[in-house]
Amino acid sequence: MINSIDTKHLPIKDLIISGLIIFIMSTIIANIYNPLWGFTYAFSNVITLVFLSWLYQDSWNTNQ
Repeated sequence: MINSIDTKHLPIKDLIISGLIIFIMSTIIANIYNPLWGFTYAFSNVITLVFLSWLYQDSWNTNQ
């Protein structure tokens, strides 16, 4: 369950770096091509990160 995740050991540094990469790349894509493509890129990356965090939440779950 989502309430049993130990958030003290989450890799905050990795989350910040991946967020910056998503923001910078979506800005570049939006400036080169179309703002809709930049938004689509950012949205799909966020959805992918949410899915992967759900998939690997057992690795930081301490209530097993």
